[in-house]
Amino acid sequence: MIAQIPFFGLDPKQIDKKWVEAGYGLEANIFDGKSFEETDYVKTFKRTLDYTKQLEPSLLTLHFPTDNADYVHEAHIKDRLLHFAELADVYGAKGIIVHANQFMSVEEFQGYDLEGNRRKVIEFFAEFDEELKGTDIWIGVENLPIIGNLGEDFDPIFIYPEDFEELIQLGLKHIGITWDLCHWAITYQTHLSSSLMFRNEKLRYPDFFQFLSLKDSIKHYHFSSFCQLAFPHGGVRCFEGRHPTEGTIDETLLRQATEMLKEIHRGDGTGIVFEVMEEDYTQRKESWRTLEWFGGASDEDQKRP
Repeated sequence: MIAQIPFFGLDPKQIDKKWVEAGYGLEANIFDGKSFEETDYVKTFKRTLDYTKQLEPSLLTLHFPTDNADYVHEAHIKDRLLHFAELADVYGAKGIIVHANQFMSVEEFQGYDLEGNRRKVIEFFAEFDEELKGTDIWIGVENLPIIGNLGEDFDPIFIYPEDFEELIQLGLKHIGITWDLCHWAITYQTHLSSSLMFRNEKLRYPDFFQFLSLKDSIKHYHFSSFCQLAFPHGGVRCFEGRHPTEGTIDETLLRQATEMLKEIHRGDGTGIVFEVMEEDYTQRKESWRTLEWFGGASDEDQKRP
């Protein structure tokens, strides 16, 4: 597997050259669809990708915005997703990561047609797969946590492994899955904590490793731990991007999962992005710490001239 770190696609200063020189990969992320409205967005993104390409990372992926980026219902956002695919082709990015981007409040979710809307999103990807003909680019559709980090919204389309079943059954050439272990850990721990809270074993999600049933369709991974669980009206924030030794979920589960993944993807070039929080994204201390935990380079590697 190839370890990657994410960076803001409009800020090349966040790219750690030592990381790339050590043989690892990068993921360029545009976080918010509002960035598309900025006057110099295209020029700045291309300039950053020009710089990235010159560094020759072992793997480059692009992450499409999550916020304000409903490509299913808004034609101009879909155009931006197509533009992402064009940029990936030009700059040698292997894949593009997307969320379903169907966010709603707790109240809106009460009357939501989940199955019908999931089908609509899947139909979008079936059409998008056709538009990617002639390229080698993959789209990694990412799972999200059971609830947002503030406990006040949902993007419920792709959370559990079974949510991807209809998409997988289509056998699309370019469309696969990006599995986020942090998001899955939040979902799993929410079920586990609820079962303990209400003393009801039926509420416990049965198997942390169930996501491995998707392994033949997973193109890519995201990884970190998290602190605290968010519940509706609970007033507690969930913080993603924690080092595995400092998170709420049992570190042993994350260790077992990553060892399984390294064995499954031994030598096949699959990427795993360390989405860990840094105090300063131009000084990647936590990324290197996570790499060492993962079994990669030691802290000394980042001190190389």
